[in-house]
Amino acid sequence: MSQGSMVIPESVCAFNRSIATNFLYILPEVMSTLSGIGSVAIIAYSFFLYGFRLLFHFNAKILMILLTLFILIFSLDVIFVCTRQVYIAMTYENDCDLVFDTASCSIFRRIALTCFVGVTTTQLAQMFERLVATISKEKYEFQTQYLGGLFVLFSVLSAILLIEWTLWNENPLEPMTHCLAYSTSVSISERMYIVFFGILAVDIFILAVFCLMYHNNQRKVLSAGLNKKYQQHENVVVLRALFPMVFLNTVFVSTYIMTAVIVRGFRDLMTITNYKLFAINTFIFPYVSLLLSITILITTRNEFRRRQQRKQNPNGKFTTQTYFNQYQRQWSVISERK
Repeated sequence: MSQGSMVIPESVCAFNRSIATNFLYILPEVMSTLSGIGSVAIIAYSFFLYGFRLLFHFNAKILMILLTLFILIFSLDVIFVCTRQVYIAMTYENDCDLVFDTASCSIFRRIALTCFVGVTTTQLAQMFERLVATISKEKYEFQTQYLGGLFVLFSVLSAILLIEWTLWNENPLEPMTHCLAYSTSVSISERMYIVFFGILAVDIFILAVFCLMYHNNQRKVLSAGLNKKYQQHENVVVLRALFPMVFLNTVFVSTYIMTAVIVRGFRDLMTITNYKLFAINTFIFPYVSLLLSITILITTRNEFRRRQQRKQNPNGKFTTQTYFNQYQRQWSVISERK
């Protein structure tokens, strides 16, 4: 059977049909579609209800928006690919309808993998951004907004370049059962797993640095002079807001990568059918995106409420001086009690 410029043997078509129509293959596709729809709905709800009116520093705010965009684009890509896969599995006319050539799937796989890597590169940029804020203290609030563009450029370019390197040897005529598959691809799987090991190391590093920065800033808020307390307090607030996303991404992505690596080590002991079924059922990225979308909703809601509380100030602003005045009032009450 010929599909475009790719000639597919009937035996290959029959084999792929037996996998693509398997209930254990269709179910995770349906679940991924629902997770993608949930992610898009939550992000849209968060945007229209609270917007991105975060009280973060400008650099932290645009990186948060970039992270959200990566999750949104990934979710839309998953919705399209998985919905199409299920539709074809339900309506195919011949077995070869369920086999895709890499050339027709490449753009969808490229988008998904770039967004997946982009989440980690953006969190790495968030870590560097908070590290600069921790070191610069008072100067960071007003003198470093230009860094935001550089952080965004770093996050986007590094994700694109990593995936372009991964897909450099992509075989456009390689048959695929699923458009987002990579672990069973002869042409790209080796490089993809190298990228996975890099992501695993970077995610653990990001989590460790976030924990250290949070502990450092929290301790200094209690011991620093009054002129430094405001910036350090804000740093703690931003780190506390970002930490759940960093933690979730690190835990789930690390678990997936380690599972994928272990299973791949036993690939020769498994049938191709079982390996493909296991691969698609452990593809948890759509669920991670859903969890990250929920944390984004919680973060934007909390920041919206914090913004509303600050608007209660007569001037409509919460400045460094307001912060200092609150401390002075607290100290006055303590002195009176003594």
